[in-house]
Amino acid sequence: VARRDISETDLFKQAYSDDAPQPTKARLRPEGDDGGKTSKSVRRGVAALAEGCFAAIRNPASHDALDELPEQEALEQLAALSVLARLVDSSTVQTT
Repeated sequence: VARRDISETDLFKQAYSDDAPQPTKARLRPEGDDGGKTSKSVRRGVAALAEGCFAAIRNPASHDALDELPEQEALEQLAALSVLARLVDSSTVQTT
């Protein structure tokens, strides 16, 4: 969505918000988004998953000196990030 003016958590909240796109504020819509209750729930879930991944996985790995993760834990974190990446990759961009 070509945004570099906000942090990652706010970026996901804005990109997947229910608001209509605005100039310089594109929106992302998950695959099959029809604007209904389930689609709104999925949008909210993608933003929440992103916030959790950044807070619990990316931030500690980036900001703290950590020991190497056990293989199983690393695979689980990779799986969570993969789910998020798949959801974002399959989303469509809505612009004004």
